Amino acid sequence: MDRRIGAKMMSKLNKIEVQSLKSQVLQEIKQYILDKGLTEGDRLPTERAFTEMYGVSRSVVREALSYLEHTGVTETVQGKGTLIKAPDVSSLVEGFLFSFQVANGSKQDLLSLRIIFECAAIEEIVKLDKDISQMKAIVKEEVKNHYENDKAFHQSILHSTGNILFEQLSSVIQSYFYHIEEEGQDIDYIKTSETHKQIVDAISNKDVKLAKELMTQHLSK
Repeated sequence: MDRRIGAKMMSKLNKIEVQSLKSQVLQEIKQYILDKGLTEGDRLPTERAFTEMYGVSRSVVREALSYLEHTGVTETVQGKGTLIKAPDVSSLVEGFLFSFQVANGSKQDLLSLRIIFECAAIEEIVKLDKDISQMKAIVKEEVKNHYENDKAFHQSILHSTGNILFEQLSSVIQSYFYHIEEEGQDIDYIKTSETHKQIVDAISNKDVKLAKELMTQHLSK
């Protein structure tokens, strides 16, 4: 076998081995976090400690920890080390949406998903009799900036569910459409404000069917 070809094959095998080792260590660290019951603000052991714990090189541990930081599980704080972050899936969803756009994904598919989320939020709010005082306050206040008022209204619907994960997922999809509006989409904000009031009235009256119909029509325009 040609020496150059042999060297290339060995190089590829070494890379595969390193990647496999990193994946194994990553899973071990994840399991360590779960087994120890670590939560927001708790500190992980140092790179050196993990190196000794798993019998691998520091570079492998460093890559595994770097992955956890880039995916929003941990953060490095000067003087404190590597800490567990509060749950936040926003960065993951944003990454997916960007890939979706790169692949020329359909705007209509995203709109359908947004409608599903916000209608589901309405069902949850009425079913569990959630507090909608924030929603009511937004539709009653004097509107100085219709764009910001619209954002606040839709975010208040998600927030009223009391489900943080649901709110984070839906908010990222919402932001995609507000980005489009910032680029010049023509919106009838006067009519939008009136529709907001109608949706809140329907929710207050526990008329889920009407509230969902109004929301669907509102977002589809």
